[in-house]
Amino acid sequence: MFRMFDLSPGCAFLVGGGEMGALIRAHDWSRAPFGAPHDWPQPLQTLVSVMLGAKQPMFIAWGAEHHMLYNDAYAEILGGKHPGALGAPLLEVWSEIRRDLLPLVEQTYAGRPVHMEDITLITERHGYREEAHFAFSYTPVRNENGEVSGFFCPCIETTRQVLAERRLTEDTARQRRLFECAPGFITILKGPEHVFEFANLAYSRLVGERDLLGKTVREVFPELAGDNFFERLDQVYRTGQRYIAHHKPIRLQTNPASPPRDHFLDFIYEPVTTGAGQVTGIFIEGYDVTETHLAQEAQRASELKFRTLAEAMPNQVWTAAANGQLDWFNDRVYAYSAAAEGELDGESWSQLVHPDDRPSVAQRWAAAVATGSDYETEFRLRRADGSYRWHLVRAVAILAEDGQVQRWIGTNTDIHDQKMAAQNLRELNDSLEMRVEARTAERDRVWRNSRDLLAIVDSDGLFRAVNPAWTEILGYRPDEMKGRSFLEFVWPEDVEPTRRELEAAVNRCDLSDFENRYRHQDGTPRWISWHTSVESELVYAYGRHISAEKEQAEALQHTEELLRQAQKMEALGQLTGGIAHDFNNLLAGIIGSLELIQTRLNQGRTEPIERYTRNAMSSAQRAAALTHRLLAFARRQPLAPKSLDANRLLGGMRDLLRGTIGPLHRLDLIAADALWPILCDPNQLESAILNLALNARDAMPEGGSLQVQTANARCGAENGVSSLPAGDYVTITVRDSGTGMPAETLERACEPFFTTKSQGQGTGLGLSMVYGFAQQSGGHLELRSQAGEGTIATVYLPRHSGALAEEPQDTLTEVPRAQGDETVLLVEDDPIIRNLITEVLQGLGYHTLAASDGPSGLHILQTHPCIDLLVTDIGLPGLDGRQLAEYGLALHLKLKVLFITGYAKDATSASGFMKPGMEMMTKPFAVAALANKIRGMMAVSAALEDPKNS
Repeated sequence: MFRMFDLSPGCAFLVGGGEMGALIRAHDWSRAPFGAPHDWPQPLQTLVSVMLGAKQPMFIAWGAEHHMLYNDAYAEILGGKHPGALGAPLLEVWSEIRRDLLPLVEQTYAGRPVHMEDITLITERHGYREEAHFAFSYTPVRNENGEVSGFFCPCIETTRQVLAERRLTEDTARQRRLFECAPGFITILKGPEHVFEFANLAYSRLVGERDLLGKTVREVFPELAGDNFFERLDQVYRTGQRYIAHHKPIRLQTNPASPPRDHFLDFIYEPVTTGAGQVTGIFIEGYDVTETHLAQEAQRASELKFRTLAEAMPNQVWTAAANGQLDWFNDRVYAYSAAAEGELDGESWSQLVHPDDRPSVAQRWAAAVATGSDYETEFRLRRADGSYRWHLVRAVAILAEDGQVQRWIGTNTDIHDQKMAAQNLRELNDSLEMRVEARTAERDRVWRNSRDLLAIVDSDGLFRAVNPAWTEILGYRPDEMKGRSFLEFVWPEDVEPTRRELEAAVNRCDLSDFENRYRHQDGTPRWISWHTSVESELVYAYGRHISAEKEQAEALQHTEELLRQAQKMEALGQLTGGIAHDFNNLLAGIIGSLELIQTRLNQGRTEPIERYTRNAMSSAQRAAALTHRLLAFARRQPLAPKSLDANRLLGGMRDLLRGTIGPLHRLDLIAADALWPILCDPNQLESAILNLALNARDAMPEGGSLQVQTANARCGAENGVSSLPAGDYVTITVRDSGTGMPAETLERACEPFFTTKSQGQGTGLGLSMVYGFAQQSGGHLELRSQAGEGTIATVYLPRHSGALAEEPQDTLTEVPRAQGDETVLLVEDDPIIRNLITEVLQGLGYHTLAASDGPSGLHILQTHPCIDLLVTDIGLPGLDGRQLAEYGLALHLKLKVLFITGYAKDATSASGFMKPGMEMMTKPFAVAALANKIRGMMAVSAALEDPKNS
């Protein structure tokens, strides 16, 4: 019984703790240097409370003598030393390992903690010395003066685990020694990557000199990729289910100096699992059964060859026992008799023999069996339909070593047709001479009367014989050609091809529909189509005269070419007629307005001039729009591409689109999140979207829904547009709920001037302009539509990796003028445009020099010391604008260049040749736009030259 203990408030830390809690409370601590529990230092009380409440083994060593306090879990570690160890000095309790513990205790009392992952100690705690293993830590505990008063030790005894791992290691080593000596190959793979952990000698011999251990199977055997070996390993590791293979083919190179060799393996993939069933690796064991496999394959091949040969033979094959009793037949016998397999025995088979032949057959067979001599005879066998056919029967005896008959093997060969043929031959011999003469006469008639060329040519190319048709077709008599080379009559240009074809024909490669030309006696060519066959080194040739067919084919080809040319001219007429019609209307507005202006000025009236000016400007702008559409369709419009956000551009068009489609139509703009930037001409893109919106509006005369949506799209081989290369694109989709288009209209929708609208309601250039703009920008226009189902038009534009261009600034309200002494060189071949721009520049205060062609402009650049800006057309005579700009930049390093163009093949994309300091404008343009562009370029140049910006 434990002594009662006063649990006053000062001793509340001793509550609980199981057996050791009770022992500590009942222990007489009067002799301990640290006194009764209620006088213990606060750190010691706290640690004791923690220790008694813990399930892990713990003890406390306190004071200079290291007196021990411990919990129930540690009592089990003490074994027979418990309970005497309570309050006793640590090094006395563990006296047998004092030498091991003393350095650790001294280190701890010196204020340095100790941590041991594994320590081996020879202890005496059960009355005998035993090996023990522990993991523990000694943590110094200090008093209020900072001095170490003791230490706290949580610990775990790992003896069982260490000994178990040691036994496992020894077992594994023993097992691997056995594996090394095993006749089959063994290897162990670890982890999901199948890393080689072990491989025996048999495995190394199988796979050759390879560095295995520590590497994955995929690293060691790259040549096995695609043979399903790796996938099987992955499956076994993933599912935990073994895999067994028999005679699995594998191609390995066992020696670097030798070529790869085919092996056949029996093996098993056995998953290695933990006690919880988790797969940690794969054990592989197997045998190289290549020799066995090849022997079996050879045996099977031999048996298959024998069976195939036996089945392919037309003979009936049978065997008989030594006494002559038939015991086996091949399938020919069953097929011949119509009996089911197994239903025909020797007795019933003999009943198939013709009754007239049975006595002699039985007598001769009995004599052969008695003497062991070969058997051969002829008799008739009954077929399934009841008819009889003659057979030649042969049998040979298979003798044992003692010379006795062991077995008979025989064959029945159907000789009925030979018998009948011999009989017929005898009958035919009587009339042979008469029939030969008749056949010869028949062939002679065919030879003489054939309207096609017949010839016999030897291997040297000499005519042996030709039929009379040669005279009719080529004008030569047969006797003129016999003995002469065929090459003498072949058209010179066809000699070599004909020589090659004759060599092929001689080598048993019959010609079919080989065409060449032969020279007529009058010197003109004739086309012949040849077929040949060869017999006894003679070529038998049949030639058909095809000159008329050739002439008809050429006439047909010529007619088709004329038809295609007529179609082209009709399309060109339609195109030019449409352009002329539209331009005549536009020019009428311009000329009429200008005439009215001139009339009113002569009359001294100025009040209506502004209206006439607006009319003329409107017609001119419509004319410019028409040329832009034509250039867009031809992919020759000058573009000024910029990096832009299609969402931002579409948002800026909302009011324009809303006003364009009218109040009867609902408009939805759907902008994609994180839309990629694109590189294109923003003005042309706006025009393209507006044209698609107008087409959609016209397709919904009673009102409807119009949706414009942006999206990112990745086009590849399986999910892209066939005409687009794979890559990233931004799509702008215009979807309407209108009338849609039938298939035949959809197919022609992008053709220029094609329209289903009534006269005066459309030019037919809208979709062709959008298509040309998309193609010129590196993209595509895709149309999807069905009658009554609406239309979906999608513009694909390539993704751009550059930064977005800045938002354009508001234009100036007044035309900017020159600042200071600024010189502009204008090179323009059109005199009206040159004079007009010169007048504008001079009116704005610029010192202006003008030239009418490239060489004249180059002369001014070479002779004038200071030119700030070159304004040049691209398509100049003599020296084009691009070349002139290159020379100008070489002569004037700070020269700015402004290209002006209406059309130039090399100017369809400004990004193709533009450099810093260059800009482009498309004709026609407003005077204010030209002034703003020039002023902006001059301002940039001035800013770069300002010393403040250096």
